[in-house]
Amino acid sequence: MYPAGMRINQRMNMAPDARPRRRAPGLFILGLLLLAAPWLTALPAPQKSKSETARLFAYDRSKPFDLKESSRQARDGVTYRDVNYAAHNPPHLRIQAYLITPDGNGPFAGVVFFHWLGRPDGDRREFLREATALAKQGVVALLIQGYFPALEPPTDALIDRKRVIEQTIEVRRALDLLLAQPNVDAQRIAYVGHDYGAMYGAVVAGVEKRVKAYVLMAGTGSFSDWSLKYWAATRARGEQFYRLTMSAVDPLRHVANAAPAALLFQFANTDEFITKETATAFFNRASDPKQIEWYDAEHDLNLDAARNDRRAWLARQLGLAKSEKVQ
Repeated sequence: MYPAGMRINQRMNMAPDARPRRRAPGLFILGLLLLAAPWLTALPAPQKSKSETARLFAYDRSKPFDLKESSRQARDGVTYRDVNYAAHNPPHLRIQAYLITPDGNGPFAGVVFFHWLGRPDGDRREFLREATALAKQGVVALLIQGYFPALEPPTDALIDRKRVIEQTIEVRRALDLLLAQPNVDAQRIAYVGHDYGAMYGAVVAGVEKRVKAYVLMAGTGSFSDWSLKYWAATRARGEQFYRLTMSAVDPLRHVANAAPAALLFQFANTDEFITKETATAFFNRASDPKQIEWYDAEHDLNLDAARNDRRAWLARQLGLAKSEKVQ
């Protein structure tokens, strides 16, 4: 088990009506959007070229991490480091993370974990248990703290589109940091994400070719679906405006370009946030090779069967040593 002292302050932003509304656009623009709505919703989102997608999520890889360590604990052959490093976008200051490493000289596989937006553990703590188990199988794990929408609520299409791009870049920088660790095998890198973490993983899968395998848990194909439903401020310019603006960064668009990476989708049979139709459409859109698993669970997917399935799948994908099931 991981050290009990590892905790961070949790802040959830699920009070949409408390957010200030933004002024709606002029009547002329609104009229055009209303007239266009019936046929725009029937059309598939236009596909961007690979070069356009690369430019959208481009970033400066030479920017230093300035990695700092707040604490370190060693237990049962695993070292836990509470770290922080410089965010790519200066207003976000520093990214909080856990860096978990096995004893030994490697070479080790590497996994980036991105948490869900929920309770309990809707932050970088969510996957500590699994990262510990994987470390004992020869994995270096980086568990990052996300900020959109975990710490910054959705407000406006143009702002939110920029935030999704910036958060996606932070995931890519997390991969940079993981690959910079001693004895990490660059050919054996994976990603695990839940809820919004899964959605960002799907976006990253379309632009990154350094990741061999992705586990996407209870994600959906559009950021707009949840933003418009749970944060009233996002509807100020109209739903159609928000959806059109966000379409370029939707997971559904990018997961189609994940190949040659392997994808494991995990969904719950009684998920109040994702219908089976939505989940199936997300899976169907993804490139091969892919696999889908369903569980008698809710959106949190908090059951050992799901944990053990993804751990076994990762072991096959990354060539890990066999170990006991997560308990």
